Amino acid sequence: MIKAVVVQISESGARIRTSYSAVPDHFYVVLGNYEYFMGATVFHRSKDEIEVEFIKSQPSRFVNVLSRVQFPLATIHDLKSVLEAD
Repeated sequence: MIKAVVVQISESGARIRTSYSAVPDHFYVVLGNYEYFMGATVFHRSKDEIEVEFIKSQPSRFVNVLSRVQFPLATIHDLKSVLEAD
């Protein structure tokens, strides 16, 4: 398991910051307390960031909620009310 910070996210991919240099080319981005998994493929690497493409496009509503998370250790349960609100 590698801890990282999602710097930018969209329906199709993300930019992720990590100090771990041996991130594999294919992996899962795991959110919350192992509550949500997104398959990802690395398409660009730099010194401390990677850019990934998700194997399956993510729902816009979910991405919009994630992009506004203030507390980085929030669980999907914490976000459930926001995701269910109309």
